[in-house]
Amino acid sequence: MKKIVLLIGVIFCLTGCLDVFKSKPVKQIEEPKTEEKEEIVEEVYEDNNQIKVGLYDNTGNKFNIYKSYNKKMSPDVDLDYYQIVFSDDEEVTFSGNREDYIKSLWDGIETPFTLGIILEYETKNDGLIKHVIYKPDNTLQYQDYIGVYLYDAVSHKYDKWYSHITPEEFNDNTYITSFKITPGSRIEEITSPIKVSVFTYDTEDDFDKDGNYRGNSIYTIEITNS
Repeated sequence: MKKIVLLIGVIFCLTGCLDVFKSKPVKQIEEPKTEEKEEIVEEVYEDNNQIKVGLYDNTGNKFNIYKSYNKKMSPDVDLDYYQIVFSDDEEVTFSGNREDYIKSLWDGIETPFTLGIILEYETKNDGLIKHVIYKPDNTLQYQDYIGVYLYDAVSHKYDKWYSHITPEEFNDNTYITSFKITPGSRIEEITSPIKVSVFTYDTEDDFDKDGNYRGNSIYTIEITNS
């Protein structure tokens, strides 16, 4: 009798244990969720400005493009005049009046644009200077190093002599046809060649986030103080 009771107990125990194993839920292991990264769309800059521009020396009925050069710079002694011509040819010839030819180049550009000039150089005490000019307001901002004077030959075509453009007379009808560079009293403190650039832009996207021009309508030379 005891054996029968013992056997029944063993069977009950085994049955109960099996039920426990059968009823125990299986834990599902979830795969780690991957965070959806926000897609960053980089700006694609495309320069649609097709204006060609250069710095030229004018002799008679011919413009010869300036290239990088060396020249002795002395305080308050004019360095050079730079004629702005909408071309990238090494030599540009014209007939008739120079001022009329320059005006025809300006009037031949159908899209609105702005003209700018940049002087960039390293100095002994003030570091890098980047002088950007769009109008006469700040042409003498760094005149202790280098002063810049703007000229409008179109508006003064009948004048035998005329002065540089002043802030008071500058307006939407002004043509910046050329400019002059005059070294200042601290010219010897400039420790690098002077980069001189002329450029045009049509929209604000021609500048990067730091305000640097990134378009194609630009011409640059370097002048070294010898």
